[in-house]
Amino acid sequence: MSNNNNKKRPQRALVLQGGGTLGAYEAGVIKVLCENLLQQDIENGDEDELLFDIVAGTSIGAMNGAILVSQYLETHDWKMSVDKLEKFWTEQLAIKCIDVDQLSAGWFEEWTKRTPSAASKEAARRYYSVKKLILGLTRNNMYYQCATSEDKKFFDKPNLLNTWGLHSSKPLQDSIEKYAKFPIATEFCDKNKPEQQQRQPRLLVFSVDAAEGLTVTFDSYPKADGSRRSEYGKGLENVICYNKGIEIDHVMASGTLPKFYDYESIPLCTTTKQKSQDGRCNIDTSDKENIHYFWDGGMLSNTPLRELLQAHQEYWQDKEDKIPDLDVYIVNVHPPRMDNNIIPRDYDGVKDREKDIIYGDRSSHHDEKISHILADYNDFVIKLNGLVGEAICKVNDKGSSDSLKGKLDDILTTKTKRNNRNGESRTYEDLMRSGFRLNKVTRIERTNYINSIEGKTGDLTFETIKKLIKEGECDAWFSFIKELINGLEIQLTHGNCMDIKDSLVDMLDESMRNLQTNDYEDTNSTTYQKLTELAELVKCQAKLEPHKYSKLHESVLKFISTL
Repeated sequence: MSNNNNKKRPQRALVLQGGGTLGAYEAGVIKVLCENLLQQDIENGDEDELLFDIVAGTSIGAMNGAILVSQYLETHDWKMSVDKLEKFWTEQLAIKCIDVDQLSAGWFEEWTKRTPSAASKEAARRYYSVKKLILGLTRNNMYYQCATSEDKKFFDKPNLLNTWGLHSSKPLQDSIEKYAKFPIATEFCDKNKPEQQQRQPRLLVFSVDAAEGLTVTFDSYPKADGSRRSEYGKGLENVICYNKGIEIDHVMASGTLPKFYDYESIPLCTTTKQKSQDGRCNIDTSDKENIHYFWDGGMLSNTPLRELLQAHQEYWQDKEDKIPDLDVYIVNVHPPRMDNNIIPRDYDGVKDREKDIIYGDRSSHHDEKISHILADYNDFVIKLNGLVGEAICKVNDKGSSDSLKGKLDDILTTKTKRNNRNGESRTYEDLMRSGFRLNKVTRIERTNYINSIEGKTGDLTFETIKKLIKEGECDAWFSFIKELINGLEIQLTHGNCMDIKDSLVDMLDESMRNLQTNDYEDTNSTTYQKLTELAELVKCQAKLEPHKYSKLHESVLKFISTL
């Protein structure tokens, strides 16, 4: 078994949720991650490593991921790729719709005076802008209504509740293709490329087969035989071939929202194998008569951590003596919880909260915990196996020693009761080699629900897109700075270290609460003052211990500059 993985650090994976126009928030987060992680790699001597080894996305997360990876393949520059992703949102998708001032000049201003529960101007701007978009009163580059299907099943009249208004995703597809070049085919190490371009990121895209009710993973990395294909079903009988790489159809299938868009159709493949010109084994062409239909991947896995871990293990299982560990960055666009137990009482607010709960991140409750448990068991078995091996070597009697070695080998080569998902048998030794560890999981969570509406995933207005990008930047800086502060607890040993750390955390938390309360539009002295006080406190400590505090001080100043 070869060992080509000479990485200095764990592989780094980016997980992007689905959430419609909340994808602009992801662009803001990625911008800050890019700046900090690239600098971190330089400081650690890992500048030759990829910013992200894996980009895994569902729905709009898959679209953002496709643009990011495609741009990197074109430019080999992560910062340029991130800039292009931001332009995709601000220049291609964002539109002008309703100005807040329009709402203050008439009935709405009078209504808010009489009704305490009335929405704010900003919430109303978002609500009515989305309404205009849905009704087709404003053109956009994401969708348009193409058909209305009346109820021909129950013949219900009036037909308001059972009328199906389908939309075309062609504008969104055209928009993506302006910023991403398809097909997207990558390899861990492409020897046909110049040395600096051989390492390529892996793109994982997730959709749902509507008939099978199963998640389908589209992978830009090839299988062991050189082909690219997705296999799923109880016996892996369903096969989709894409030897040239991930196509736009696969990305669109990941974001085909049920009832809003029609199904995305993709043909399955025959299982006849052929040899291509480069000697690799490829599955035969698509069977145009065997069509399957796909829906949004977020229906089953809007935070595809489990699918990422499975794909990572399957790819490296037979390539490395040890599967690379992972550092994972998850961008959550649906607020997982609401502060102070404040729950909505209006219909739009209830629908908004329902959407966040359904599509929110639950991977920390199960997938992450199970991964840690399995890694612990794996480490235990490996250490126990090593200890047994050492004990056997110390047995003086050669006959007894050989007998014990044979028994240990018999145990290691024993086949497990269950085969792997490809139907292949495994031994206990295979299981020992299949383990890897989630070294770190960082979640950047969108917690802002001020002025939120149920239609937030469809708000394409320029004001909202810019605000979402800014939110993403601020939340990413908050997460990064808090991680730096928490890291001080391990390093500092003098008496007042916890007092300093607690003060820094309290000041940072208070700054963010104030910023979020003001919908990230806080330009008053409170947020700025708190962050400035934080910067000054860190600066004072940096004079005493520059090697510990200088980076933190620099990061706080950069955070302030984004406001």
